[in-house]
Amino acid sequence: MKLQKTTLIGFLTLILLLIVIIGHFLPPTGVLITPVTISLMAGVIIFTNNEFSILIKSILCYLYIGLNDIGIKLFAGGIHDSEGTGWIHVMLFIGLVPCFIMLLIGVFQDKGSTNWIKAISILVFILLIFIHLQIFETLGMVD
Repeated sequence: MKLQKTTLIGFLTLILLLIVIIGHFLPPTGVLITPVTISLMAGVIIFTNNEFSILIKSILCYLYIGLNDIGIKLFAGGIHDSEGTGWIHVMLFIGLVPCFIMLLIGVFQDKGSTNWIKAISILVFILLIFIHLQIFETLGMVD
């Protein structure tokens, strides 16, 4: 399926906003569907023909995963104490497994990039997720 770049970004932003709104008004739902949401967004980014390079696809995957995590931590209903933050992180890590597998498949299927760019795209994704978790680990948490 071929998507224009702006159509892809708009579609992903719409999904992200809908999930955050659903998570706000139906409290446990936003957290519980995080693995499905981020897997869906990563699949759309990686497997649609959108003329992005694999490195940009890797960064876009992180961007929408990170924005979903921030949206859930800030706007999902309920109180996020350390136990709630733990559940948010469990759902995030459950969703990161298929996202990483899809990224690996996308990297190996990419014929237009060098092996150096392919390795950089995987490492950039891992590094961005690590930095995100270090910075936003306790975002929205109340004591």
